[in-house]
Amino acid sequence: MLQSLLNTFNPWWVSARVPEELVGKPRTIFGEIKSSLKLRQITILTGLRRVGKTTLLFQLVDALLKEKVNPYQILYFSFDESQFALDEILDFYQHAVLQKNLREGGKIHIFLDEIQKLSQWPEKIKIFYDLYPNIKFVLSGSARILLFRGSRESLAGRFFEFPVEPLDFYEYLQFRNKTIDFSREAVFKTTLVTEFQGFLKSGGFIEAMELNDLQRLQYFKEAILERVVFKDIPQNFSVKKPGLLFQLLEIVAFQPGLYLDYKNIANDLKMDQRTIADYFSLLDYALLVQKLFNFSTNKLTSEKKMKRIYLSNVAFTQALHPPLELPSILEQFWINCLKTRFFYRSPRKDEVDIVLENGGNILPIEIKIRENIAARDASALFVFLNRFGGSAGLMITLNTEGLFERNHLRVQLIPYWKYQTILQFINKQLGNSAAKA
Repeated sequence: MLQSLLNTFNPWWVSARVPEELVGKPRTIFGEIKSSLKLRQITILTGLRRVGKTTLLFQLVDALLKEKVNPYQILYFSFDESQFALDEILDFYQHAVLQKNLREGGKIHIFLDEIQKLSQWPEKIKIFYDLYPNIKFVLSGSARILLFRGSRESLAGRFFEFPVEPLDFYEYLQFRNKTIDFSREAVFKTTLVTEFQGFLKSGGFIEAMELNDLQRLQYFKEAILERVVFKDIPQNFSVKKPGLLFQLLEIVAFQPGLYLDYKNIANDLKMDQRTIADYFSLLDYALLVQKLFNFSTNKLTSEKKMKRIYLSNVAFTQALHPPLELPSILEQFWINCLKTRFFYRSPRKDEVDIVLENGGNILPIEIKIRENIAARDASALFVFLNRFGGSAGLMITLNTEGLFERNHLRVQLIPYWKYQTILQFINKQLGNSAAKA
């Protein structure tokens, strides 16, 4: 059984190549990950289900084979559906495939997929890592907490992590074979708007790009959300009510940006407040939700103040709450896209959707997706700038472009489909490191 499984997982032992259908298209992050193969430390890919971690592993194998690495010195194994022990796998590999002791085999590359499903994996990997300095381990796991639960202590100084995200809009256009001259976005408006709509539906998940609307909703609900909630989380944590986890996801999907009041939610669901708080933490660890904190210059104060919560991807929200209006979708998209940690709500209830900061620079952002935009719509941004400093704010709009000014302060208006212009403006205000351009 193990021999058959390993032969299936490692077709290059026979053909000296990776089947084309397993390689896929290159990702922006690939070069950085490939460079880590030269390092002694373990390479760990983390991210949601279905973001393409396995494809990246096969791309790394393909790159090694093209560099004339001996195919027998490359091992791939997935723990997704298999219960074999690591020492059993490596013992079979060294005798049947390598045909020499692991320590005598020269540099060996071992790729282990869905590593969090291997019981006590950090301790087991540590043993082999310490005993066999010639082995380069490359691991993947489907969620942050599943990898780091105990691994930081066991593997301290022994690994580098690479978070793998869904496609960004640039990558999406590349996968769609669309060429855009971003220095002339207005010329390409029709294409940008059309492609942006498809991008929002797919959530940047490669497999979802070719599905119709019904198939896409089923894909996100069944292949990702239900798998994580009913399988991945219960396998790694003591969860008595996985159905409650899914119910919380549905609540957030129906109210993107919900103010997170554990007591009220617990009362509505007739549950214990601590259980609700713990379950939201599990969803956060599983990368399914994104929490925002009310901005304060005192970070301790921010942690204690009210929070807002969104699902981590607009495709998840649309799968659980179809149909969703464009203003809500775009508000969540930019919050997800910009890895937002803060919003702002004053005691007088002036609200700002997004607050970004970097190196002492602060940028407030409002999302206003409607036809008519007036100066009064920027009032909360000016309130924020007056209170916290800074000279500029950003308003992401439907089609309106321009500038609002008040005394020495200004608010730039940029349509949502001018993706590069928005990111460049953000980078300029924050010092070129808070957003990708």
